[in-house]
Amino acid sequence: MANVTNTNVTNAGDLSGLLVNARQDAIFAGYENSLYLPGGLIKMYDVPAGSVTAQIPKFSAVGASDVSTEAYNATSGTIEELEVTNVSNTGINVSAKTYAVRALLKDLGGLDAANVGTVLGRAIAEKFDTDVTALFSDTGIASVGYNGNAAEADAMTTDLMAEAIATVREAKFSGQLNCILHPRQIQNLIGDLTSADFAASDAQNQAMRSGLVGSLFGVNIFSSAYIASTTPGDIDDHWTGIMFAEDAFGCAMFRGVEIEAARNIAGLGTDLVGSLHAAPVLVDAARAVRIRSANKTA
Repeated sequence: MANVTNTNVTNAGDLSGLLVNARQDAIFAGYENSLYLPGGLIKMYDVPAGSVTAQIPKFSAVGASDVSTEAYNATSGTIEELEVTNVSNTGINVSAKTYAVRALLKDLGGLDAANVGTVLGRAIAEKFDTDVTALFSDTGIASVGYNGNAAEADAMTTDLMAEAIATVREAKFSGQLNCILHPRQIQNLIGDLTSADFAASDAQNQAMRSGLVGSLFGVNIFSSAYIASTTPGDIDDHWTGIMFAEDAFGCAMFRGVEIEAARNIAGLGTDLVGSLHAAPVLVDAARAVRIRSANKTA
């Protein structure tokens, strides 16, 4: 009897081996393709396993007293202490959200588990980034630029960037600022930087060399295609980017990107399910400013 050789790309009977390749590629793709999951732009708050709700802290600001000397009370013979200042925590309560996607690797092969893991990880990252981006349109956040009058709407400019910076700084928030803009907003910003007004400047040279603006006025600038147009094709169409200081946004992380595998008998294959349990939220609207610019790509 002739020997039979299994030439399938995947071996449905070896779930542990299948899971290794799929899992590592899914996790890498999930964090690599997300602006926010790595935790550099929005703070991640780890939540104990098994929890379904969490509270992201938001502490109130307090004032300090100017004490030049010890206040000795001659009558009582004691040194008076500073009054106790109560620091309140009006935490943001959030519930876990599950981001999940499923694929079926058929017994007949044709698909590599690692590549499928990459696709699943990227899908999770895209959905998570879309939800984070949706927070930028919160009307509780102050805005600069487009004010509802299409006739007065301008494209993204350096002046609009400067106005956004001033808005955040006026709210008494220092430290590093980050800015997320739609690729077309960045296109408009590059167009402004490459005009005669910035001839031979370092900012213009950077924009011409790299085709992007990595930093302007000390603000880190990132591009996100998930910032959607409000009314595509309409005269009022515009984008809403965001500039924010630390702790403006947060995310309760219940469980990071994960891949699980299980035999699917009815489907004659192996199920791969990628998941993420997290809940992004706007923590402090005063720390951010919306940058609204007209959808002008010409």
